[in-house]
Amino acid sequence: MKENKIIHVVLGKANPNRQNGVNKVVFELAMDQSDKGHDVTVWGITYNPVVNFPERTFKTRLFKDSRLKFKIAQELKQAIKYSQQGTVFHLHGGFLPQLFIVSRLLKKHRCDYIYTPHGAFNSEALKRSKWKKTIYSRLFEKVLVANARFVHVIGKSEIKGTRSLFGSSSRIELVPNGHSYSKSIFPKIHNNGEETNFGFIGRLEMHTKGLDILVNGFKEFLDNGGLGKLHIAGTGSDEDEVKLLIKENGIEDFVVFYGALFGIYKDQFLSGLDYLCLTSRNEGLPGVVLEAMGTKIPCIVSQETNIGDFIAEENAGFVLESNAPKFLSQAMRKAVIARETSKYRLLCFNAFFLVHEHFQWSIVSDKLIQKFHES
Repeated sequence: MKENKIIHVVLGKANPNRQNGVNKVVFELAMDQSDKGHDVTVWGITYNPVVNFPERTFKTRLFKDSRLKFKIAQELKQAIKYSQQGTVFHLHGGFLPQLFIVSRLLKKHRCDYIYTPHGAFNSEALKRSKWKKTIYSRLFEKVLVANARFVHVIGKSEIKGTRSLFGSSSRIELVPNGHSYSKSIFPKIHNNGEETNFGFIGRLEMHTKGLDILVNGFKEFLDNGGLGKLHIAGTGSDEDEVKLLIKENGIEDFVVFYGALFGIYKDQFLSGLDYLCLTSRNEGLPGVVLEAMGTKIPCIVSQETNIGDFIAEENAGFVLESNAPKFLSQAMRKAVIARETSKYRLLCFNAFFLVHEHFQWSIVSDKLIQKFHES
C-alpha cells in the first residue's frame, strides 16, 4: 500500500491511559499507520492543550477547545485551510458540534474524510436523549454523514441505527476495532480452586454497561449453589448505586472492588480472572473483551456487545440468550462446568485465536485506508 498523509481529529489527546475508548482506538490506529510508514498526525481538541503524555511515533498537534461547542480555534481553521491535498482525514466521535464545524471546513476546502461515530449510532444508544439526538441529527449530524467519504461502523447494531437516522443513501463500511497484544509480565493464572473468578472492567454506568444485570445475575448464580467471586475494576457515575445494589442483594462478601486500573495493574487484574463478563445494553465494540481474549481469558457477553457472534462461532466463551439476569446465571453455571473439564483450556485457546485472526490493528488500519481510496 502506498504511503498516505493521515490526520485523525479527536476530542482529547489520543491518550491510551484513560477510560476513553475513542482515544485508545485513535492511538492504536495512529501507531499502526505510523509504523507502516504513513505520515500520521493526531489533531486533538482539548481544554488543556499541554503535552502531558509519553513520546509516540506519530505527531500530535493540540488545539484549544472552547466552551462554545460550535466554535473551534482559529489555528485549527488555518490548519484545515492549508492542509495538503489528498490527505486522508479521519474524524472520531458522534454528536460533537466541534466535528460538525471541522467537517464543513473540510468540505469547503475539498478535503475528504472518514467518519467514525464509535457506537454513537447504535440503536440502543439512540434511545437515550432520543428527541435531542433526532433534532441534532436533522440539523447538523446529517451534514457530517452526507459529506463523509464513508461512515465507519464497528458493530452490526450501528448499521440499523445509522440507516434509521440518515436513510439508505449513505455509504457505510463495517470494520471492527482491533487489539494490540499486551506485553504484560503477568501470564494468565490457571485457577485450581473451587471458586470461579468472574470479572468486569470498565466504566461503572449502571444502564449502559448492564451492571444491574451483572449483579443480579451473579446473585442468582450464588443462590443456585454456584461458587464464585465477582471482581470489579473501574470507576464511574454510578459507583455508589452499584455498591448499593450489591449490598441490597446481600452479596458484599462475594464482590471485590479495585477502582480504576491501567497498565500493568490492569494486566495483573485480567491475569487472575477465569472469565470476563460484559452484559452491556449498548456497545460499539468493547476493547476490554479483546484485551481479555488476547490474554487467553474466555468471555461471557450479551449480544449487544457486537462481539457475541464472533465468540459463538469460535467457541471462545458464552453468549447470553437474552440480556437478563437468569441467562447470565445460566451462562455462569456453564462456565463453571467448563472450567472443571478440559473444555476450559480449549476456550482459552479459542479466545486467543479469535483475536489473532480477526482483530489485529494492522488489518483494521489497512482496510480503512483501502476503503477510503475505493470509489
